[in-house]
Amino acid sequence: MKKTENQTNYSHGIDSFTMQTLLKIVLLILLVLTLMPVIVTIILSLKPDVDYYNGKSIWTLTLIPQWSNYSIALGEIIPSMINTLFIDIVSTSAMIFISAYVAYIFVRHEFSGKKTLFYLIILPMLVPGIVSLTPQYLVMVNLNLLGSRWSLILPYVAGNQIASIFLFRTFMGQQPKDIYESAELDGAGNFIMYFRICLPLSLAIIMVQSVAIFAAIYNDYLWPLMMFVGNEDRSTLMPRLKDLASSVSDVHPGAAYALYLLSGIPLVITTVISLKFFINGEFASGLKL
Repeated sequence: MKKTENQTNYSHGIDSFTMQTLLKIVLLILLVLTLMPVIVTIILSLKPDVDYYNGKSIWTLTLIPQWSNYSIALGEIIPSMINTLFIDIVSTSAMIFISAYVAYIFVRHEFSGKKTLFYLIILPMLVPGIVSLTPQYLVMVNLNLLGSRWSLILPYVAGNQIASIFLFRTFMGQQPKDIYESAELDGAGNFIMYFRICLPLSLAIIMVQSVAIFAAIYNDYLWPLMMFVGNEDRSTLMPRLKDLASSVSDVHPGAAYALYLLSGIPLVITTVISLKFFINGEFASGLKL
């Protein structure tokens, strides 16, 4: 009895049962190794204090998980997290609005020197960020903004414009011009076309870039540390995370690990949101680099 063509192809190469099984095993091992730090942190966060004092193994599971560790950690982390989320949301929203409108102007309007101006805008992408660190610090000192929220918001808004303008301009250039021409014939102005046509059509790329910028600002350690020297209580979460964990670890060691897990919740939420656009194909279908 002859095998069909599909059966023959399935029994050889990467599509064979053996190779597929081996591939799944390798992927499972990589997944476990990737999640291992998170698994260990979860186990440690649920241990009672006595387990740490007795020197028990980290793999020894407690019969009664200590959920109180999370309530203790939550009380320590809430003020810094609220401050961080406020700065992050304001900075990301302002940056996205400005960069999207600048990209819209570059795509939908013709003016002398447009290409030259665009190249000048993206030129700082060639300069390493560490080079501009000292000039930015001196600017904040001269503006007397050291230790204030504006010392973070203004550099975040300005510093993330370049890559966003470049990305949004590429995306918006793929949008059909007929829609804008029809709207213009109907009497729509620039702001109407921007808010009612451009932004809805660019929602996928805006959401993906927003999540990326949100995560970068949330995880920033060096710049907030420089801006709030001697005033760490008003700083964002990442520079304070180690001090917060140290303050509770002496009495409740498990709460320190719970604090680390709670600090990642905003990033988990934003990552889930961004995955929606990747899985649905809305991002890839509108962007052709």
